[in-house]
Amino acid sequence: MKRVLSSGAGLLLISLAFLAFNMVSGLLFSGARLDLTEQKLYTISPGTKRILAGLDEPINLYFFYSDSGARELVPLRNYARRVEELLRAYEREANGRIRLQVIDPEPFSENEDKATEFGLQGIPLQQGGDNLYFGLAGSNALDGVQVIPFFPLDQEEFLEYDISRLVQTLAQPQRPVVGLMSSLPLNGGFDMASRQPTSPWMVMEEIRQQFDLRSLKSDATEIP
Repeated sequence: MKRVLSSGAGLLLISLAFLAFNMVSGLLFSGARLDLTEQKLYTISPGTKRILAGLDEPINLYFFYSDSGARELVPLRNYARRVEELLRAYEREANGRIRLQVIDPEPFSENEDKATEFGLQGIPLQQGGDNLYFGLAGSNALDGVQVIPFFPLDQEEFLEYDISRLVQTLAQPQRPVVGLMSSLPLNGGFDMASRQPTSPWMVMEEIRQQFDLRSLKSDATEIP
């Protein structure tokens, strides 16, 4: 149970950290990109480390990348290298509980069939040409499968979160229960000035995808 709570808290920490990071970077670093790597190796967040430390069973990760097909696509090649570096960091941190395979699904090969079976998206390089694969599949000991069909180049800031969410879902298919106690209108409300309903905070929508979220009264002593 402690590992379940720890890994669930890890994903929650990552959710909140990414929200805070996006808000701050949007205000302070507009148009800039932060390099958080050292010697071309990704470092991973404390939230991800908690998820990996809570793994009870090995998880297999399959990184499908059409290396030969992306020879002329420099931005994609650079991003693919960063994705692999981050996955290697997960593998190192997990101490044997993450098993990573990097696969080049060449056209008409068994590996391409495997990518298709997992549900990865093959993007045609040109009309009538071969498909390019750039995604991640994961499986657990119970044959559960989770997939990132394709890594969009414009979503790099969410890369660690997306991978950690995949790992967390495989490690714990049942969503952890989280209690919410707050006087803030996190779930939306009604703006008296404009006489219009207000939307839930963005972070709440993301948290609900990963947790069984239950609202608590201010005097609550336990989560129902």
